[in-house]
Amino acid sequence: MTDQAETPYRNTIGSIVSWALLRAAIVIGIALILIEYVRWIDYSTWVALTLIMIYAVVIHPMQVQYRIYQDETKNVIAGTLCASCKYFEPTGVLCSKLDEHVSEDIIPCEGELWEPK
Repeated sequence: MTDQAETPYRNTIGSIVSWALLRAAIVIGIALILIEYVRWIDYSTWVALTLIMIYAVVIHPMQVQYRIYQDETKNVIAGTLCASCKYFEPTGVLCSKLDEHVSEDIIPCEGELWEPK
């Protein structure tokens, strides 16, 4: 098993969702500050700005990250030993037996726990 410092950052579904939630909280905070302290904004303008900010800061980056995640994991799902194992979870590219992420270079059990689906 490799050291955590040696492994590169991996984009996971959990990281995509957690960053989206953080960005959503920030956008909601900014929207509340806008409606409270900026007097020239009426309610309809505030709603429109809030929806634009939610799309631009939360939804669009999340979609881009998910596409990158799919591109990074399609080779793992299609062509590794782990993909044919019964412990492989394709939605998270995860070995459910060892609770570790799988990559093209890293097979968590090194093939010792492999069982066919």
